[in-house]
Amino acid sequence: MNYIEQNLQPGEEIKYVAKLHFFLFVQPLVLLLLGWWLYGSETGVLHYGGMFLLFIGVVSLVQRLLVKIGSAYAVTNKRVVLKTGVISRRAVDLVLAKCEGLHIKQSVLGRIFGFGTITVTTGGVTSSYPFIADPLAFRREINMQIG
Repeated sequence: MNYIEQNLQPGEEIKYVAKLHFFLFVQPLVLLLLGWWLYGSETGVLHYGGMFLLFIGVVSLVQRLLVKIGSAYAVTNKRVVLKTGVISRRAVDLVLAKCEGLHIKQSVLGRIFGFGTITVTTGGVTSSYPFIADPLAFRREINMQIG
């Protein structure tokens, strides 16, 4: 949240902060569990396959932890702020009056567990932000701020 608070304009206040859903970590956890199970196998091929899955699971977990740490999504009374990245940064600031398009995509699992992908269109450029918890509340808050 530090990025958003540091970049507030005079008279601007945060109305809604979106969070990343825990489902972001399901794939690495499945890889780690499957790799751990196969690693315990006494068959050579399965043992090495388990080591490979453990490695991929750890890399995936670290990558997703960095996504979790480096992401900030908020709606203020003047704009929508979408920021990702720890080392390199990608930030999109949408002035509410010029908000072109906000698309929400939810899979079946996303509808069941309450997460989705928000796609923002500005000036022909499309940016997608996956694993947003309760994306409909995010869109609702944007629409409330627009008026």
